[in-house]
Amino acid sequence: MFGNFFIKVADVFLNIFDFFKNFNFKNLKLPKRNKTKKEIDPKLFTKLNFSEVKKQKDTQNKLFNKLRKIFLKYFLGKKTIATEILMFLVLFAIAGFEIAGIYLTSIVMIYIFMLYFPKISQKHQYDDLNFELPYALRHMATELKAGKGLHDTLLTVSIANYGSLSGEFKRVLKEIKYGKSSEDALMEMSLRVSSEGLSRAVHQIVGTLRVGGNLANSLNVIAEDISFDMQIKLKEYSQKLNGFILIYTFIAILAPVIILIMLMAASTVVGDIVSGEMVFIMYMFFFPLIVVFMALFIKRMEPKI
Repeated sequence: MFGNFFIKVADVFLNIFDFFKNFNFKNLKLPKRNKTKKEIDPKLFTKLNFSEVKKQKDTQNKLFNKLRKIFLKYFLGKKTIATEILMFLVLFAIAGFEIAGIYLTSIVMIYIFMLYFPKISQKHQYDDLNFELPYALRHMATELKAGKGLHDTLLTVSIANYGSLSGEFKRVLKEIKYGKSSEDALMEMSLRVSSEGLSRAVHQIVGTLRVGGNLANSLNVIAEDISFDMQIKLKEYSQKLNGFILIYTFIAILAPVIILIMLMAASTVVGDIVSGEMVFIMYMFFFPLIVVFMALFIKRMEPKI
């Protein structure tokens, strides 16, 4: 009976392995870039109102920072730390090392997150910039064609709803106001913000300030290149997700079920192979952590310009 069961389980594994082995993206073709004319679907880049999203995020961050300060004020005290250590020892004596270890790991992770949250928040401060950049560059090109100077153009964009990009332009204008040269202020912004598209635009602006040229046309070309690159990267990202979903389905759904069935079948023959506490830890912490890790990996795969 159990021999047939394990044969069927092995057949399932072999079928899944053959599927992944034969799966490829050869039939999925990316559009070739046309050097003379770039055809971009305008619906794909309909301007989103990132300013409202940014305001909501700022409000949430302020609230979380208040809670974080309260947490660090009270939970870094000697009495609180002594209480947590005592709680760990009590759990270790009553429930064993597994439960006490889970408690200790959870406390340490909470402390690490609270201490490093400002760095994490600062890292994601410019998430909206790459999406806003093509529209801001086209806006600047239109202003320049209308006869405005560079500083007036930067001022117009800084008061528009371009999220963190408008904030950076405001900072550039303040630095220029207090005596810094336009080239230095723009180059420092390029170094401060990690964005390839913004760096290209800044170098073009600085080069035009030094040697002259048609800046409006150059900014339009850069905006079109950024939009086209974004479209290509989004298509590549969607293709990667198609394959990743299959792996996610196997690891997050099929693997826990198959392992549980095999453990139940084996326990009826040779007894408990794995203790109940270990099974509890696997299904309450280990597999959920894998799902969280895969979600973070998908987040890291998101295209950036």
